[in-house]
Amino acid sequence: MKTVFPYEGRIDFGSYLDKYLQREDAIRRIPTDEEIKELAKKSIVREQLVLTELSKGTPAGIGDTAILKTESGISKFNKPSVTVTLGRGLYNKELENAVVGKKVGETADVTINDQPVKATVLVLKRKQVPEPSDEMVKAMQVKDLEGRPVETVRDFIAFTEKQKMAEILQTVNYYVMESLMKDYPVKDFDEDDIRILGELEAESLKKYLLEHDGIDLTKEVPKAWEEHGIDSLDGFIASRGPWYQIKITQCLILLNILDLPGEGKTDPLDHYEVLSELQQKMFEHIKTELERRN
Repeated sequence: MKTVFPYEGRIDFGSYLDKYLQREDAIRRIPTDEEIKELAKKSIVREQLVLTELSKGTPAGIGDTAILKTESGISKFNKPSVTVTLGRGLYNKELENAVVGKKVGETADVTINDQPVKATVLVLKRKQVPEPSDEMVKAMQVKDLEGRPVETVRDFIAFTEKQKMAEILQTVNYYVMESLMKDYPVKDFDEDDIRILGELEAESLKKYLLEHDGIDLTKEVPKAWEEHGIDSLDGFIASRGPWYQIKITQCLILLNILDLPGEGKTDPLDHYEVLSELQQKMFEHIKTELERRN
């Protein structure tokens, strides 16, 4: 690549990461294995929660579902049977709080709008969380990042870890790279570099669209291109100049941070996937730095 990174020395990536970590919305650490397991289990059983009737000797708690008989001069609170989720405040917060701690058959008395209200607990139910099972995972019909079906609890935990890790690293990288590109702009781009990147993307697109969408770019273009007034592959590539400049800039920044040479397999002009490969190396670098700070 002929475009030169116009700055001397190594970028102090750590200072940029520290600056990001000072943000109120910053992701400051990598989840532990136990946290990932809990997150995965909650996802698996989310649709499997069932209401189980409590025994008569069990007191009501926040979040429980109570069937009440209410008696009052206020019509809203004079019902032979009303179902209430305790603690949500959708029926009446004061009444719901008074029922918490009561058992089936017991009563709670409150005053609402200067009127006495009596609530008798008829039935109490509580959400029960079943143990995650492989059958539950299969029913979710989830596919991993490679498109393979996830069919066991163990595999779903691994899938959740990869998904969560990707989300964290992409978020951190976005904010850090945004600052880096602002502080280390590249303005003089070699025209040959832009041309070669266009040729590389053209070959990559022809292969991808033919294999995945059955579109032969020598004969037709995707509808999305047509909607933007692009009627040929050459027209699309001609519109991509600004992206190629961004790609070159990002590659030069990543090569500097990762201390890699801008030649061979790490040269953006070697193959079109170089930026993605450098980005994966950057994600590992961010992960290491986050773990080191904890």
